[in-house]
Amino acid sequence: MSSKVEMLKQQLAQLDKRISVAWQQEQKAAIEHVRQVMNFFNLVPNQLRIDRRGTYNTRPIQMKYQDPVTGATWSGRGRAPSWIRNRSYSDFLIKQSDAGESDQMR
Repeated sequence: MSSKVEMLKQQLAQLDKRISVAWQQEQKAAIEHVRQVMNFFNLVPNQLRIDRRGTYNTRPIQMKYQDPVTGATWSGRGRAPSWIRNRSYSDFLIKQSDAGESDQMR
């Protein structure tokens, strides 16, 4: 019984090697094909990138909180800084003008 198992293991190892060689050959052929197509159409790699879709809000974030001692600010996003942690956030709110608030509403 064990000789059968050993023989099958050897065959499997040989097949794994053949698969690896065949895969590398296929990969080389595919790369060559892609190169030929790119040369034919005068393409550069950067043209293969997928463009982003949608719009992104790239306006700067307005600061919402300020430390009166150091003047450090925090937008309210992410981890709270040590100067505001475990305290009432309302004590550190920055007074916003009416124009600033209307910009935030858009």
